[in-house]
Amino acid sequence: MQNKKNKESKYGLLIAALITAAAVFAIMTYFQRQALADFEKREIYVAVSDIPKGVVITEENASQYIAVKSVDAGCVPESALSDYRTLSGMSPEYDIDKGTLLTTGMFSDSDDVLAVMTSPVLAGFKTEDLAKAVSGCLRAGDRIDIYSADPETGEEILLCQDVYVECGYDSSGNAVNGESPAVMFNVYLERDDASAFYGGLRNGYMYVVKRI
Repeated sequence: MQNKKNKESKYGLLIAALITAAAVFAIMTYFQRQALADFEKREIYVAVSDIPKGVVITEENASQYIAVKSVDAGCVPESALSDYRTLSGMSPEYDIDKGTLLTTGMFSDSDDVLAVMTSPVLAGFKTEDLAKAVSGCLRAGDRIDIYSADPETGEEILLCQDVYVECGYDSSGNAVNGESPAVMFNVYLERDDASAFYGGLRNGYMYVVKRI
């Protein structure tokens, strides 16, 4: 009788040990999975160049500013940008540095710049093409008026008004933000204004005025 009780006690201890071992194994497996999850990779969008405040993101210029990068999944916030196409027509709320992981909260509607235009086109000019320019203080998101002056009479003609500056670039073609001077600019114009705009560039007597 005593032997039977001893055997039952041993079996009970063995079963308890097995249950304990199984529980420990399950807990270790859980924490191992959690640890491995931190090293899992996830593809997200990052800024591959500085994105100045006010730049309108379009299908045409998105690759200039945005690219996919693989990072640790544990570093990715819930608001991380999952599809760059959702940014079309939007612009940064502030200057975004190169290498920044992009989130949806960094961007907002760009004051419906393109939405209110009938047939928008993107035009560019260099400060050296102008008779006068405010190159040192123009930035993405600024509004300018563009004038042309008759080279013979000096008569001034307003070619385009309330023009949106899409981006400014330095002499190497890099997008400018902060205090760096810009010498090249892209602006949004109505298609019907493009001919007069480039006509003004050709005569060499075009200048721009920044709206304050």
